[in-house]
Amino acid sequence: MKNADTTLILVVDDQPANVQAVAALLARDGYDVMPALSGEQALERSAKRLPSLVLLDMRMPRMDGFEVCARLREDPRTADVPVIFLTAAHERETLVEAFRKGAVDYVTKPFVAEELLARVRTHLELKRARDHLALLAQERADLTQIVAHDLKNPLAGILFALDMVERGGSELEEGVRNIRGSVDRCLSFIDSYLGRWANSREQRSVELAPMRFGAVLKASVRDLELNAQRRNMRIELAVEDDPEVIGNPTAVRHVIDNLLSNALRYAPKGTAIEVHCAVGRSGMTVVSVSDRGPGVPAERRPQLFKRYSRGDGSDTVQHSSGLGLAISKEEIERMNGHIWYSDRDGGGAVFSFVLPAAEGEPLR
Repeated sequence: MKNADTTLILVVDDQPANVQAVAALLARDGYDVMPALSGEQALERSAKRLPSLVLLDMRMPRMDGFEVCARLREDPRTADVPVIFLTAAHERETLVEAFRKGAVDYVTKPFVAEELLARVRTHLELKRARDHLALLAQERADLTQIVAHDLKNPLAGILFALDMVERGGSELEEGVRNIRGSVDRCLSFIDSYLGRWANSREQRSVELAPMRFGAVLKASVRDLELNAQRRNMRIELAVEDDPEVIGNPTAVRHVIDNLLSNALRYAPKGTAIEVHCAVGRSGMTVVSVSDRGPGVPAERRPQLFKRYSRGDGSDTVQHSSGLGLAISKEEIERMNGHIWYSDRDGGGAVFSFVLPAAEGEPLR
């Protein structure tokens, strides 16, 4: 009976009988086997289905095992796949060359079944450990980028509010209120988002409950009004309907802040940003942020919500701004929603998202 997470092993040998013998042994131990009778066939098949490990005959006509191993190492997709050479005992003097080409181990022919299986298991476990460490390193790097991005907006709000405090007069009270609101947003982000990352089992989960968009939208617009005023812009909020949805207020706030910050950054000065909330045709509540900026050209849209997809500095691609939209997409999808881009009638960009409607009695 095969393991639930069956592992694919590529077996390469120009002798069909050898391939059959190794394949039968591996299959009995619960592995899937992808056979190849030549080096060319091995490269072709590994390009279509990524193996977890390769058992590779050293001596083959046309393309020998050394070249196959070197080619596997040159391809980024297969560079980290462990390669174990199958070699005759008298070829051991060539093993130095095999390791130089990227092999991780070897088994001599005729092989002992238990030895072959033990080496396969060992190198598969080592690969899983390396992959896990690489994933952790990438997640830590992602976390650093996300923290820097999502704390940037409230910290900028604090700086703007401090300018008001320094001027004093009638702006003093408003400046203090904005500072407090921005600090609260920073602390909320740390508590909710970083806390989720502290527990690896919860990294891609978010606590969901019935909520309304109205209060979250008003808070976001209020805290970004000062930023808009400094650019001679305004934010217009229209909440036509405010039914319950299933979501997370902190996550929704991150999304709204990102969309509004992008609009304020890239739309022309003196224009208005429109935030609209209403029930759509599907019965789900739709929130949209519209601006009169340059919009996003068609060729850029497939990359729009991908991480680190940035504009090239021209006015027509500035909405593709790196992490912000990617984070927004991830947050919305964690809440079982959907986010998308569309052109605005008369010119500009519209970013919209929906979340599932709540069932039962509405919140009071």
